Amino acid sequence: MTLNAFKNGVTTLDEATMNAILAAQPSSIIFDGTQADAKTGTGAADSDLSIFTYYARFTLTGQTTIGRIELELIKYGNGADLTVEIRDNSFNPNGSNNGVLIKSFTFPAKLFQTAAGYISLPIDLSGLTSGAQYWVVLKKAGDSTNRIAWRGETTADANYPTYYRSGSTGAWTAGNALHFKIFANTSGTYILKHGIYGTNAKTLVNYDANGNITEIWRWLPASDGTFMICDKLIPTYDANGVPVRWEVQ
Repeated sequence: MTLNAFKNGVTTLDEATMNAILAAQPSSIIFDGTQADAKTGTGAADSDLSIFTYYARFTLTGQTTIGRIELELIKYGNGADLTVEIRDNSFNPNGSNNGVLIKSFTFPAKLFQTAAGYISLPIDLSGLTSGAQYWVVLKKAGDSTNRIAWRGETTADANYPTYYRSGSTGAWTAGNALHFKIFANTSGTYILKHGIYGTNAKTLVNYDANGNITEIWRWLPASDGTFMICDKLIPTYDANGVPVRWEVQ
């Protein structure tokens, strides 16, 4: 049974719900993984997700899974919950086909930072085709005050096309290149990046340049999608470099 946070007027307190809290849940861990594709650069152009939905194409080189993705994002105000989709290459920018939805994920606004930078997001997707092209989609959300922007270049890249659209129908407009990295669900260098428990409960582990954990984020939505739990754990290290205390923020 999928785990959800509790919310007044939404959560049903029945046998199945209560037993799910006590029962074992399917879980997975995601390491840093093998990079399968990336579009990076020095550009600092921000594409506003409160105005448009954006598509960016990538090629899954030599891999059949996606463990996680990294996106260069920046939060304005309180940000907005971010829905990320992976779609197949049947997408047509004339608006006739949005591409087959393979998987959709929503991440809490609190997770994102007000300084532009890459953030790792768990995907945990398998059964893909090596060498095939896919699209990572960031859905329109937020307003002029509280929003997320996707950072990228001031010019387009024919190898990494992007498209954007404000509404839910009609043709898409070609855009400039956007920054992302795609990582397969492999062990990589065995640096733990994410944990997933009971489908909905997720974590993000961040490190400093020396490999020490700087923070662990964890989040869990209610069944209506509201993020009732989203907090950050900050470690305190002793003289031997061992984390001996965790503060919740």
